[in-house]
This record gives sequence, structure tokens and C-alpha cells, in this order.
Amino acid sequence: MTAANENRVWIDGCFDFTHHGHAGAILQARRTINPDPLYHGWLVCGVHNDQAIAHHKGTQPVMNQRERYEHTRANKWCNQVVEDAPYVTQPAWLDRYCCLYVVHGDDVTLDANGENCYREVMQQGRFRVVKRTAGVSTTEIIHRMLNAHSDSGNTSTAFNAMPPLEKLEAYSSDSTGYNKHCYVFKHDLNHELVKGGYPFDSDACLFVIGDLDLFHMGHIEKLKSLASSNRKLIVSIQLHPHSIMTLNEIALSVLSCRYVDGVVLDATPQFCDSLSPQVVSLDTMKGGPSFGYLTKQTIVERILNNRQEYTERNKRKGLT
Repeated sequence: MTAANENRVWIDGCFDFTHHGHAGAILQARRTINPDPLYHGWLVCGVHNDQAIAHHKGTQPVMNQRERYEHTRANKWCNQVVEDAPYVTQPAWLDRYCCLYVVHGDDVTLDANGENCYREVMQQGRFRVVKRTAGVSTTEIIHRMLNAHSDSGNTSTAFNAMPPLEKLEAYSSDSTGYNKHCYVFKHDLNHELVKGGYPFDSDACLFVIGDLDLFHMGHIEKLKSLASSNRKLIVSIQLHPHSIMTLNEIALSVLSCRYVDGVVLDATPQFCDSLSPQVVSLDTMKGGPSFGYLTKQTIVERILNNRQEYTERNKRKGLT
């Protein structure tokens, strides 16, 4: 059995929506591991089940456990998903997966009794802190959906702002979190923001378009099927009417997906038209066998059909 060492790291969470804040935490956890292949770095992502989340948080997650397990598996910095991970992190589980440390953001997570979920591993000195991604949370995304009909803020400058270059470079990294992989372009292929880690040949690419708001397993399952073509997948990211996530949030979520090789931010209509033989629309693709039922509207309806429950949840979190 592999001995526990500092290059085998554990991170856990609910990962509801598995948004770019979660992806950023997983990336930072991965970056605590030496990228040299000689060290056999391994990042284990523990994901809590629906029952544990409902018990400790008081409400069901928006995305069910199967959706959250598979979305986390699709994160390129994650080596292994452990399903049904305990909500209160236990040293025995780190030992079971030969992980010396657990990594978590600099916010405090409490259990149903109001106690720190990481108290046991902290007592053993097996806890490492990374910076929480500011400005994004499951609570904030739910808030936008609850207020979607009264707020069309997706036309604002902030909603359409380009992601910071340092974020694009970080999320464009390969599975080690350090080396280059994804290309990032703005408007078209003539405006390169981030150089990728492979020779770029547009003729060897598939260009993917569609509404990627609330980036979810319905999207990811389709991307996985396209990735089997052995062509590089370059995803065009644009805001659509009534987008809930910002351009920044969608872009970073998509870049964290292991099936994506590059993105074009705010692509021009002329760009897509010029590549029409190589363009595939996720919106018109048939849904996959496992998550074909999942759409943006499905997710929004889960919130709106339980409006009172999620409104009360957000009030407890300080959002009204």
C-alpha cells in the first residue's frame, strides 16, 4: 500500500454547481503537490452525499450527488473522486487514501452542531489553507436565480468583463496545475491572450458553440463525446440573453474541464461563420445517455420550485 506523503493530498466539499470557485480550490490544492512525475502526485477529492449535506446545512444541494460526483471527476486537476465522503473530515479517511494533508479555503465550515468540520485533522497538524475565491459562491448563484425576473444585470459592464489574465493563465494549466495546456483567444484566433502547451493548428480543432451558462454535466457529457474525435476542442464562450453567470465565471468553469483544449472569449459572429465546417453546437446536439435530462432550465426550475426553502437558506447566509 502507498504510504501517506505530502504529495498525496485530500480536498473535500459539497461542490454544488462545481463552479469556478470550487475549481479554483481544487487547482490550489493540486498546486500544493510537486509537479515532477517522479513524486507521483495525487489529488483526492471527497464529495459529500445529499443526505449529509441536508443534515448539516439544512437544505438539499441544488445538484444531486451523482451530478456532483461526475462534475468533480471532470475537473482536470482531480485524480480521484471519493463518493460519500464524511462531512466532518476524519484522519482515518486521509489514512485510507494515503493522504498526509487536507486542503481547504480560508473560510470556516461548520457541522450541524456548529463545530469546525476540520477540527480533528487540525489537531493532528494535517490541515493546509488556500485562499477562497472571492465573489462567487453557490449562495450567490442561487440568489441570482431567485431574482432573475426582477434583475437583468447581465447587460452590465461587470457582467461582461474579461477574466483577469492571471486567472486565465492559472485555469489554462494542465493536470499538474503548473504547465501550460489551454489556449485562450479573444474575439477570434488572431487575438491570443494565453499561449497553450501544444502547437496550435486550427485545422485540427473542433470549435464548440452554445449556451454554457450554469456549466453542468449536460454540457460536460457532450464535450466528452466530442473529445473522443482526437481533435482539440476549442469552446466559444459568450453571454446569452438572461445569462445567470458572468463571462468570467463561465470561462473559468469551462477551462477547468479536462475535455477542453482552449476557449475563445466573446467570439465575433464572423469568426464562427468562417469556421462553419468545424463548428459544433452543443445546443443542437442530442443529450448524452447519463445527463441528457440536465439543462439550464432544469436547474433554474429546481430553485424556483423550492423558492421558499432556498430563500430561507440564503437569508441564513446573509443574502435576501
